[in-house]
Amino acid sequence: MRKLSHHSFQMTRKRTSIYDIAQRLDVSVSTVSRALSDHPSISAALKERIREVAREMHYTPNSVAVNLKTGRRNTIGVVVPGINRSFFSSAIEGIEDKAYKQGYDVLIYQSKDSAEREERIVHSLAGKVDGVIASVAADATDHSYYNHLSASGVPVVLFDRTAKGVDAGTVIVDDCQGAALAVEHLLRQGMKRIYHFAGPRHVNVWGNRLEGYLSTMREAGLSVSDEYIFEGINTSEQEGRRFAETVLTAHASGQPLPEAVFFAGDFAALGAMLEFQKAGIRIPEDIAVVGFANEPFCQLLPTPLSSVDQFSYKMGYMAGKMMFDRLRGEPQVGIVIAPELIIRKSSLKNTK
Repeated sequence: MRKLSHHSFQMTRKRTSIYDIAQRLDVSVSTVSRALSDHPSISAALKERIREVAREMHYTPNSVAVNLKTGRRNTIGVVVPGINRSFFSSAIEGIEDKAYKQGYDVLIYQSKDSAEREERIVHSLAGKVDGVIASVAADATDHSYYNHLSASGVPVVLFDRTAKGVDAGTVIVDDCQGAALAVEHLLRQGMKRIYHFAGPRHVNVWGNRLEGYLSTMREAGLSVSDEYIFEGINTSEQEGRRFAETVLTAHASGQPLPEAVFFAGDFAALGAMLEFQKAGIRIPEDIAVVGFANEPFCQLLPTPLSSVDQFSYKMGYMAGKMMFDRLRGEPQVGIVIAPELIIRKSSLKNTK
């Protein structure tokens, strides 16, 4: 009879992880991890049940878990869509400031909004870092690969863009409330035909901003026609220009211009404003504009842009703080930051 090679045996028997144990018992990965390390926050009865299932499933700690028990690498991995946006660079600054105070280094990676690239980065971080702080790629709809980190004992904190089904702490701004602040501001000036430039709605930040826009319009007793909402591929300047071209083409065919537009991102607002102004449309006299993120360029434009501030540095610093809480064995939590609308000339259509 042919003997299985050592390699074949490894391929036929998948190593049990604490993620598998957590699924079997319907508890969180962090609960399993703390129980197996005899953490005092877990009851004796639950510890024994988890250990029993671990024995049944032939669980043995992997090398990453052993390393984490015996010593830290003093390094945190940070994964963001890109560093060419002030929001993410400012958030990274907040993370780094917190990490520096704890004596940790930070490794920064860009997913460039690619699910494939993000997954490869995440898998490469196992064994390299003590924890991972991330804002997920817009291109991905399944971010379960982050759970492989949690399963190996590497805590995950998601900020701004989060994902369902990921075992992670979260730090976000209240995007729905931010959208409501923007739309309420426009409504107070008597505007009713308010359009919304949305990002892909499967991404939590853009989906929540869309919901905030819709709910505020409904509460004001206003119906929203299909042409009121434009869903961009992203919230880039290029997509903002494409939106403006769509509006201008419809206007040339006899459709009235929007009285105002609430943009899900400042770069899209910038692109649209440039196209509108090139076509002779005045901001804010003909179309009032509000963005989201409060990028530094907002106040430097010829017509300064009103925008919702999501406090990027604070978000990053709090994500860093949460990570070190997790590394000390604290349970993961969700933090929501209150947004603030910064009103500038672009949205002050009626100043009387």
